[in-house]
Amino acid sequence: MRKRVLMGLLVVTLFCGAAWAQGIQNRDMSLSAGPSWTQSQTIGGTNVTLSGSKGWNAQSDFGYQVARAGAVSLMVDVSFLFSNAGGLFANVPAVGRSDFSPITAGLRFMVPVHPRLSFYVVPGGGYVSARSPVLTAGASPTISTHDTGHGVFAFGGGADVRLSKWWSVRAEVRDFVTGKDLAGVTGRHHVAPLFGVALHF
Repeated sequence: MRKRVLMGLLVVTLFCGAAWAQGIQNRDMSLSAGPSWTQSQTIGGTNVTLSGSKGWNAQSDFGYQVARAGAVSLMVDVSFLFSNAGGLFANVPAVGRSDFSPITAGLRFMVPVHPRLSFYVVPGGGYVSARSPVLTAGASPTISTHDTGHGVFAFGGGADVRLSKWWSVRAEVRDFVTGKDLAGVTGRHHVAPLFGVALHF
């Protein structure tokens, strides 16, 4: 009996009061996380192949609504992502990690398709601190990493599902486009799938 009462309360909490779920609120903060991975790459001008292990991403995000047209809202979006792709592995001794930390600001367009469900897109740009591999030549070549800064363009989108007036869960994918061969990625694209919670106020 107690289980049924608790389940009933949960159902009421999640699915009733839709009018409260997306009331007038113009700020949100979210915390999310997801997997990270590296690609195998060959350091230019050498036969040294570099790879890494699977890791994780963690992102904090702040949004502030600046305009609203009907149900559609436009928000300023500021986010910080930390990507830890794990240690480096190569066919020569290697030390260091493939960290990647972009800070971006952009615009978030949120479109509700249901009282509890909104879809959004986020274009933006900013600055990234990333680690890139360095090969030390000689009789015993080794690979290490050094920090480098670069401009970054970011775009992505996702879904926001309201649980209550104050809380929601989110799932999104962001792609950070920056300099080539940074942080264990061949090319310029760093794709980050993210899942987390948001506080609306």
